[in-house]
Amino acid sequence: MRTPPNQLPCWTERTNMPTTATFHSWLGTLFGHSESQVLLLLDNKTALQFLVAWSLFESKCFAGYVRAPDIAQYAQRTAPSIGPAALRDAAAHFHARYQDRKRFENLMHGHKDQRLLALLGRPFDELTSEDRLFLLVFVVFRYRNNIFHGNKGVESWLFYREQIQICVQAMQILVSHAEQTTPTMKDEAA
Repeated sequence: MRTPPNQLPCWTERTNMPTTATFHSWLGTLFGHSESQVLLLLDNKTALQFLVAWSLFESKCFAGYVRAPDIAQYAQRTAPSIGPAALRDAAAHFHARYQDRKRFENLMHGHKDQRLLALLGRPFDELTSEDRLFLLVFVVFRYRNNIFHGNKGVESWLFYREQIQICVQAMQILVSHAEQTTPTMKDEAA
C-alpha cells in the first residue's frame, strides 16, 4: 500500500505497526503538542526562517555542530573580520533585553555561563566587538536550544517573533560572512 504524498509513515505505540500521518500530525505527536499548534508554527515564516538559518549557521560557521564552549573561540576568530556596525544593533538589543532578570532566566533555563553574565553586567559601550559577537551568538544558541529542547509549547515560539527575527538577521550576516571568507555553498548546490 502506497503512502499519499502529504503523509509519512509512523509507528503506532499500541500495535508497533506502521500507520500514516500528515507531517503536522506527526510533528505534533513528536513534540507532544496539538496539531493546531504545529499548523500555527508551520504557517509562520519567522519560525521556518530560523530553522533554515540555524541549519546553515551551524553547518557553515561551526562545522556542523555548536556547543556552548565553541562560541568563545568562534567570536575570537570571527570578530576581527566583521565590521563592528554589522551586528551592533542586534547585540545591543539582546544586551538591553537580558538586563531583565526574568527574561534572562527564561532564556537560560537554569544554565549558567559566567562570561555571558559578566558581559551583561557591563555597560554595552564598554564591550569589545568580540564580546558583542559572543553575546549575540550565545543568545542565538540559547534560542535554538529553547526551540528544540525547551519545554515550551510550539505556540510560544510565536511570542518571541521579534527576537527570533533578530536572531535570523544576525545568522544571515554571519553565514554570508563565512561564505564570503570560504566559499563552499555554490559548489554544493551544483
